[in-house]
Amino acid sequence: MKRISLRYLLIIVILLVSSVAFGEDGTKIGVIDLQKCLEESREGKKVSEMLKEKKAVLQTQLDKKQKELVELRKEFEKQAMMLSMDAQEDKRKTIERKTRELEYLLKDLNEEMARAQEREKRRIFKELGDIIQKRGSAEGFALIMEKRAGGLLYFTEAIDLTEKIIAEYDQMKAGSKE
Repeated sequence: MKRISLRYLLIIVILLVSSVAFGEDGTKIGVIDLQKCLEESREGKKVSEMLKEKKAVLQTQLDKKQKELVELRKEFEKQAMMLSMDAQEDKRKTIERKTRELEYLLKDLNEEMARAQEREKRRIFKELGDIIQKRGSAEGFALIMEKRAGGLLYFTEAIDLTEKIIAEYDQMKAGSKE
């Protein structure tokens, strides 16, 4: 019993000392949701649209190849009985080769899209990081954390800087276009 009350007393003392210490120097802490910045900023929306258009172009290529393969298979099924064994084997090999080519194309297109998304995401996050650094330094923040980062269980909305950072980023991008 004495041991438990001593622990509680120690915890209370530590909390009081740390709260007094933090209260005296006015330590400022901020939180930001980078994913929200990516999704809601004008630049993020512009990049999202650009990537959708690129995906549509790549999907058109893929659809064209798939259609060719389907036509080739239909043609083979119609002619299979009339073809010699060698001709059937040649057609099967052609279909298999085209199927592999389609699989490779699909893999390449998916990788290309992933690389493009990652490249744009990194660029935007770097630009946001610069803004966050400047704001943090200018306003005297001791710490600005990412909202979705592990370990952040609770925060008050008063320290959420997301909307301010989005507005500042949009303003910066608008200014750079002029």
